[in-house]
Amino acid sequence: MKLNNKGWGTLEMVLISLALLVMLIVSIYFISRLYGSFDNSKRNKVYMDLETKLAEAARIYVRINNIDVTSNYRISYETLKEANLIRELKDSSGNDCEGYALISILSNKKYYNGYVSCNNYTSKNY
Repeated sequence: MKLNNKGWGTLEMVLISLALLVMLIVSIYFISRLYGSFDNSKRNKVYMDLETKLAEAARIYVRINNIDVTSNYRISYETLKEANLIRELKDSSGNDCEGYALISILSNKKYYNGYVSCNNYTSKNY
């Protein structure tokens, strides 16, 4: 009995798997270059957390003080700290940062954004 040898064998399957693996590694490299390195994303997360803390503290500050925001309204970090709504603004190295929260109105909706300035990082549009 003669077998039909027109299908894939083990060698072909291993070569195709290796080729796919190499393409996957190359694509991961280029994606990480496009979106920043993995270490940068961890470091930027610390700063994004600081921005979020400022925005949330500003939301509470406006609600507690019954502030009617009709146009852009800026609240400094010092003001939020004096009101005991935020404790400290430090980066992962323990360095002090400066910052503020900006409340903007768009289509009758309030948007709260935090902005920080540290030694190694400054928020966009700070």
